[in-house]
This record gives sequence, structure tokens and C-alpha cells, in this order.
Amino acid sequence: MTLTASARPSFDYIPGLDGLRAFAVLLVLVAHLGFSSAIPGGFGVTVFFFISGLLITRLLLAEHAQNGRIAIGRFYARRLVRLYPALLVAIVLGALAFSLAGGIMSWGKVSAALFYYANYYGIYFHFGQGRDGFDPFSILWSLAVEEQYYLVFPFICVALLAGAASLRRFSWALAGGVALVLLWRVVLHHNGGSSDRIYMGTDTRIDSILYGAWLALILANDTQKHWRRFSASHLVQAVCLLLLLICFVARHPGFRDTLRYSLQGLALMPLVTALCFTDALAPLTRLLETGAARRVGKWSYSLYLYHPIAIVTAEIWWGPGSLGPQRIGWQAYPAFAATAVLLSFALAVASYNFVEKPFLRWRRRFGAHIVAD
Repeated sequence: MTLTASARPSFDYIPGLDGLRAFAVLLVLVAHLGFSSAIPGGFGVTVFFFISGLLITRLLLAEHAQNGRIAIGRFYARRLVRLYPALLVAIVLGALAFSLAGGIMSWGKVSAALFYYANYYGIYFHFGQGRDGFDPFSILWSLAVEEQYYLVFPFICVALLAGAASLRRFSWALAGGVALVLLWRVVLHHNGGSSDRIYMGTDTRIDSILYGAWLALILANDTQKHWRRFSASHLVQAVCLLLLLICFVARHPGFRDTLRYSLQGLALMPLVTALCFTDALAPLTRLLETGAARRVGKWSYSLYLYHPIAIVTAEIWWGPGSLGPQRIGWQAYPAFAATAVLLSFALAVASYNFVEKPFLRWRRRFGAHIVAD
């Protein structure tokens, strides 16, 4: 039997979530190696969003249950110490690699990266100026979405957790939130909003985070295990997998700009529950909890930040392989891919050990509950 995580809010480590992070970052990496038309790298980002919403909401609920309040200042200090050191190094290395590759750097792009508005910079100014191939700053749009979301979310938690029946009220508020975001996407699409605007806008993508947060609330309210029994049903899991398959193969712009993200969020809710909070998918859960999967999951933030730098470096040597194997030829492509992958992991491991881990004690000082390696 797999030891499943508690549905109640707690600070406990959930090893399966690191395995899901590994799956997500590898999807992104392979897609960016020139296979974006065949590999759903964007779904990897959606999984990251979902996990973030689930985990952060679970931790905030646990903090409120334990202390009767949420220390918002300490929350932001933990976020800053966790994210910023590696981001600063990645910005410097990314600017250097992009410039050496012939790209045009600007202070506007650096500012967008530093202050978490790279998503709207990408929408209105675009990335990749001056060269074919990858721009290491282009992936920072997703970090911007998350951090803009978390500028507001802790205050919403404080407001909605006050008083009786607070968890149920909070859950209904999140349900209303995902519905409103879908409605807003529909409005934007029918009024000529571009796919990039919808894909990268915080106002149009926060529901991918909200679905994870909503799951944390559903689990917190699931005292009779109704939701976990529902999620453990193989029929429900099959329907969720079918929904995801539809999202991957359906190419109609109206669907992709609107319903796609909602269906992915709805499908992930029972699937993640079954994987991490029941024994229904025990073989898959054990796979996600293996040492290798958990290790890659712990490196996932670093891998996400540094793999574009590795790709650009490989492109300097071998050509713009991120545009597809046919662009540089199948003879050169294996060398490009091997260089990009090996350098991605080398940079990620170095960052994790020498940039991120030294700040762990500062995170603990601000109340982080961190599991030792």
C-alpha cells in the first residue's frame, strides 16, 4: 500500500508532487528542443501552475489552522528567498548567452524579468529580437503569472478564512473565480484577442493556479471522503484522461483559447487527487515517488530557468535546433540535443546546490517547512 498524503491542510511533504514537477519540466524541456508542435510543453506549465496553487493554498490553510492567522510579510519573504537568487543568476547568464548568439538585449527585457511582468512584455513587445532560435527570457512569462497572482492571493485567504464556514465559502469563491476567468477568455477571443494574449496574460491564465487552490479547499472539506472516492473511480480517471487527450489534439483556435485551459484544470483535479491522496493509482504513484523522479522534481525550478540558456548555448555551436531537427539537419540535431540536455542539468544542479540551497536557512527563519535532501 502507498502511504497517501493527508487531505487535511498540513505542512507535510507530498513526494508525488515532486514527481509531477519532474514530469512537467521534462515536457517543457523536450518541447523546447524543437518538438513544440508534437509535445504539449504548454501543458507542463499548466501542471506547474496547478501544483503551485494546490501546495501554496494547502500551506496557507495549515498556517491559519495552526496559528489562527496568516503572516503575509513572512509569506512574501519566503517567496523572495526561494525564487530570486536563482532568477538573478539566470538573468545574467541568459543576457550573456542571448547577446553572444546575436540577439538584441534591452533594459526593458531585463526589467520585465526582474519585476515579474515578462508575460505582458512578451505580449506587447515580443521576445527573440535579432536572431532565429530560442530567447531565454521568453519562458519567464509563467513566473510573472504566478508572482502577480501571489501578490493578491494571501489577502484573499485572510479575508475568506475569517468567520464560520470559512472553508466552504472559500471553496465557492474559487469555483466562481475559475468560471469568471473562462468567461473573460471567451470575451477576449470573440473580440479579437490574440492567442499569445490569452496564453500569457495573468487575467486569462490564473485559473490554472486557481484549480489547484480549489482542490486544496475541496480536500480540506472532504471529511467524509466523498471527493477521494469519486477521484479513485477508474471511470472518472478515464474521462479525465480523455479530456486531456481532446485538449492535446483539438486544434480549433476558439477551443484552444477558451475551454482548453478549463478542461485541463478540471481533469487535473481528480487525477492529482488519485495520484497523491488515494491508493487508486498506486503503481503510478510509486513511480512519481522514486528517488530519481523526486530529485528531478527538486531541480525543476532550476531546470525551468536554465534550460533555455543551455538551448541558446547549444544553438551557438550547432544552429537553431529549437526550431526543429529539420532546420539544422538530422546529422547535427543529436549533438545539439545532447549538448542542450546535459548543459541544462549541469546548470540546474549547480544552481540548486550552490545558489538555492545556501538560502534554505533563511527560508526556515521566515517559517518555511522544508524537507531535507
